[in-house]
Amino acid sequence: MLLVFVVVQAALVFHAQALVDAAAQEGAQAGQGELGTEAAAHSAVRSVIGASAGNLLSDVDVSVQADPSRLSVTVQAAVKSLIPGYRPSVSSTAAGPREVFVPEYRR
Repeated sequence: MLLVFVVVQAALVFHAQALVDAAAQEGAQAGQGELGTEAAAHSAVRSVIGASAGNLLSDVDVSVQADPSRLSVTVQAAVKSLIPGYRPSVSSTAAGPREVFVPEYRR
């Protein structure tokens, strides 16, 4: 029976990792646009987690670091545990350059 719980727990952790990866990527894409903001990145992450995770994830922490040329979104969360005393967590970071409008005369 313990082996079944371990296999199911591993599947939950892998699924949670995929959700956190997708949320971090969506957040980064939302914040990287020319009109993107840190608030838009936070909102996109919360939207993905809220729509997909159900009660699989708890203690979700979203961190956005931005400067004029680059944006980075980190998402960390605890995964629901089936095994007493085991508290798995997952984390993902997505980063990339921000879009910047450059007028024709400056190219």
